[in-house]
Amino acid sequence: MSQEPSSLSDEQDAHIAERLALIWEAYRSDDAAQGALIGDELTRAFPDYGEAWFWLACCHERLGHLRLADRCFLRANRARTEPQAGPFRTTWRRFQQAVATAAECLPAKLRAALEEVTLVLADYAEPVLLAGNDEPELLGLFDGLERSERGDSGAPQPSPCIYVFRRAHEHTCASRAEFDAEIRQTLWHELGHYLGYDENGLAELGMD
Repeated sequence: MSQEPSSLSDEQDAHIAERLALIWEAYRSDDAAQGALIGDELTRAFPDYGEAWFWLACCHERLGHLRLADRCFLRANRARTEPQAGPFRTTWRRFQQAVATAAECLPAKLRAALEEVTLVLADYAEPVLLAGNDEPELLGLFDGLERSERGDSGAPQPSPCIYVFRRAHEHTCASRAEFDAEIRQTLWHELGHYLGYDENGLAELGMD
């Protein structure tokens, strides 16, 4: 039977939270097959719990089971308990175009900074990039030395990288306009980190 929000006991809530955490961890660790197994079990036990269906969908998506993933996203959206909005699907080419357009629209200072970093587009963040971050998904990430920390010794230095992740943006957005705006915000935000701004500084500059 479907679970109503009021029908869940504290014990059931704790069980759901524990299983969701395991799904998240499997997904982050690029072990989506294990996450899907846990998600299947959880959605059988609580078939009207939207967040369980959502993370099961994400695992199937990462495994390449897109039709199955979309059915799970639909169940997540229609759930009575913790319903979740479905993703905005986009092609890889459209994703690339969105990032390119976002780069063209950056303020001059940030456009110049973008030329100093390597821009990496990917569907998902590799587990090594998630170290020290407890978010299930990242929209983007700056990795490397900030501009002020880069020396002038002439010795070769690894290029700082800015990552932008397609699937996380799809999961966050419900329309093309929202997707494009979120891509721009992510690029702006990560370039701000390269320039040395912390989260408070980004907020003050309108980069958050």
